[in-house]
Amino acid sequence: MLPSDLLITRIKKDNIYPDFAQLDAAEHLELAEELIDVYKNLTGKKKSEIDELLEELEQGLNFKRVRGLRTLLERRCTFTSQFTIDPVQARRAVFEVANRKKIANRKERAEVIELVADALNVSVGDLEHSLWADLESEVILVNFEPLSPEELLKWYNLSLAQTLLFKSTGMTIAVKGKAPEIFRAIKYFGLMYLQEGRDRIRVEGASSLLKLSEKYGTALAKLLPIIVKSEEWELDAEIVIRRETPRIYHFVMDSRDRNLLLREDLMHEEATTTFDSSIEKRFYHEFAALPAAKSWKLIREPDVIFTSKGVFIPDFKFIHKELDIETYFEIVGFWTEDYIRRKLAKLRALPFTMLVAIDKNLACFNVAQFDLGLDQPVILYSKKVPIGDVVRYLAEIEQEAITKQVEQLKETEIELEGNLIFLKELAQKYGMSQEALKKCVKNPEYVVFKEVVVSNKLLREVKGKLLSIKSYVEARRAIEDTGLKNVDEVLAHLGFTVQWKGLDASAATIALQ
Repeated sequence: MLPSDLLITRIKKDNIYPDFAQLDAAEHLELAEELIDVYKNLTGKKKSEIDELLEELEQGLNFKRVRGLRTLLERRCTFTSQFTIDPVQARRAVFEVANRKKIANRKERAEVIELVADALNVSVGDLEHSLWADLESEVILVNFEPLSPEELLKWYNLSLAQTLLFKSTGMTIAVKGKAPEIFRAIKYFGLMYLQEGRDRIRVEGASSLLKLSEKYGTALAKLLPIIVKSEEWELDAEIVIRRETPRIYHFVMDSRDRNLLLREDLMHEEATTTFDSSIEKRFYHEFAALPAAKSWKLIREPDVIFTSKGVFIPDFKFIHKELDIETYFEIVGFWTEDYIRRKLAKLRALPFTMLVAIDKNLACFNVAQFDLGLDQPVILYSKKVPIGDVVRYLAEIEQEAITKQVEQLKETEIELEGNLIFLKELAQKYGMSQEALKKCVKNPEYVVFKEVVVSNKLLREVKGKLLSIKSYVEARRAIEDTGLKNVDEVLAHLGFTVQWKGLDASAATIALQ
């Protein structure tokens, strides 16, 4: 699908059609080829630089078509933030130092940047680059999956048709061949339908519901690629155009239009890049920006789960990147009362625990007075999922898993060799998490830090060197020469404090408490 504001249509009497790109039109093929070349040749460039170039290409063209093609091409791009240190950490460090003193000019700002860069052991340039590297305009294009101009135009045409179907009050499908696959898809997407004959199906649209549902409309649009794969098919959809006076038009397509649409092996790409609702999309992107995302991988619509009450497809699945644990998450929004009751029945039939977020403002009934009857943990939300509650739930699961690992390691003696052992390598050796190992290292000859285990012998040597050093910069150098990178952590453990004199790191000193 495309954003609705990029939909281009043609109206003829009582019929409405997407303004398809023509595969035999030189201007359309040339435009597709030019846009593909931009992404293909600008790997390593910032998104803002790519956007600026593409906006120039829009001049004198149908900007809706150009932006529609761009939207699809960006789904084949991988953008990433490139930084020396985490942008959130960098901003926090700078703001903490800046708060000690009101910054009145560029010179004072530069002094703060220089001080923080030295404290973080990075260059001023790397710190400046890292500060805002996570902004959308600053992300870098690192990979682009190319396709031919003809493939892009077919994908665009399919997306136009899907976007138009989003406005449908319903559609009638006549099909020969692969009808069972269409039925499976209808049930998979949770669409309301009525079989009118062996090969004829009536599917209700989002606009026929009491309230327009983005999730339902998206599900209806996702059905189109399944229909197109049939041998012979025809669809007749009623489309609501809401102008001064709402009017219904017919959108008719059949298998003769197949050559205009996306080929089968690219259809999956469209299905995996959309969300069923703005609530889910917002949650997905907000979670990806949290520190918790470093520990948990979030997967959208991961598995099909069979229960005694039917097929169930959770919205999300969390997989811990280090611990052998996973959990599902379902977001229940607006729907019909019957749908909610069937959904709750499936949730009750699940053989495992799953976090469920339910909109407390459901229009079909009063959630506060409705007996959910769930053994599953439930979060009630309004307008957006309280992401903090989700993170706390994940933290509880994580802590339970760590506690179990600690119990398993209780009778195991953790072998430590050398002066410096990285926890990551130790965790791999024992097949356990770093957090569990931290709790299980009991050797009195070693000290456990955030990322490493250090022998007391090495720490005594470091302390001996520091006793004859007053400069903070020299102390950093002495500690880092031993292979230790966590300078401030080591200083604090050895009983040293850092005494700052203004913003200049070279003027800072250390003192034994």
